[in-house]
Amino acid sequence: MLSGPFATQLLADLGAEIVKIERPDRGDITRSVGPEIGDSGLTAYFASLNRGKRSVELDMSIEDGAAALEALVETADVLVENYRPGTMEKWGLGYEDLRRVNEDLVYCSISGFLEGPYRDLPAFDMVVQALGGSMSITGQADGPPARPGIPIGDICAGMYAVIGITTALYADEGQYIDVPMFEGLVSWLTERAGRTFVTEEPYPRQGTVHPSLAPYRAFETADGWFAVAIGSEDTWQGFCEAIDRPDLADDKRFARNDDRVANRDALAAELVPILERRTNEEWFDLFREHGIPGAPVQDTVEVFEDEHLRESGTLEDLTIDGVELPFPVCPIDFSAAGTRSGHEPPQLGEHSEDVLGEVLPEDALLRVLEGE
Repeated sequence: MLSGPFATQLLADLGAEIVKIERPDRGDITRSVGPEIGDSGLTAYFASLNRGKRSVELDMSIEDGAAALEALVETADVLVENYRPGTMEKWGLGYEDLRRVNEDLVYCSISGFLEGPYRDLPAFDMVVQALGGSMSITGQADGPPARPGIPIGDICAGMYAVIGITTALYADEGQYIDVPMFEGLVSWLTERAGRTFVTEEPYPRQGTVHPSLAPYRAFETADGWFAVAIGSEDTWQGFCEAIDRPDLADDKRFARNDDRVANRDALAAELVPILERRTNEEWFDLFREHGIPGAPVQDTVEVFEDEHLRESGTLEDLTIDGVELPFPVCPIDFSAAGTRSGHEPPQLGEHSEDVLGEVLPEDALLRVLEGE
């Protein structure tokens, strides 16, 4: 639903030609997940993950459809599939089947879990976030666990898929790559895991507060929320000067980071009323002037109006049915290459005849098209 499309969208941004195989009549499930973009017949969900791809309707569960996929695989570099384990094998389109068609094929499966007790468990982002620890450490300290606002389980697997695919292509040999959501997300625990191993306690759920640094949290301002991230003693000194409270730096309760963590509530009592006096813009200007790490908490409307994103070239304007969509594209800046983006997402089956016509004889092409 998201991992495979995200991976192939990133590859498309990096210059790959992507042929998206979709179920006849229904297509990708996200084509029906609203909201729709104007009267285009395209949803925002689908458009955000499928720009610049070519759509082919193909029923791979039947003989003609499977044969058509094999014909496409003959000249393909990579196949990415995002089904439950065993689905492609059931259709005779597993790695061992297709390597006989193209021994140089890089075959990437994105699934919920590697081999083990969970291998066949249905895996949505929510499931792997629950099992993988990220939900347990997200949310307020006195509240229930929360799902992070971004589907990090899906995106994590998609990014690992791209890393695996590009590595395999660099090795210049066909091979099978199995990319899991669950194990990938567990690997993202990094420092959270390290702290757990040392303390032998679950990593705490503390909202925006950092358990080992202070002040490191979001504060309410005159018109929103502002994130303050003080990670060193020099930065703490500069922060106190910037907010016109140099006395806090001399306060024994707050002298070192460990002291500030131990006296977190007392520190918050000093800082909360200070941060409430100014707006986000005023604080952001002040923090940048003094070189202090901090930023306003922007919502998803404000972030796409951010002048920095526009000037950095990260946004690519796309207009669909009169609706302007400044989609973010691959943010990697290459000195000797450019990224490919800005293309419209395809209508269902828009390229079926063109793409399949390149690899199938006319009679086989007619059977496949008529079977749709």
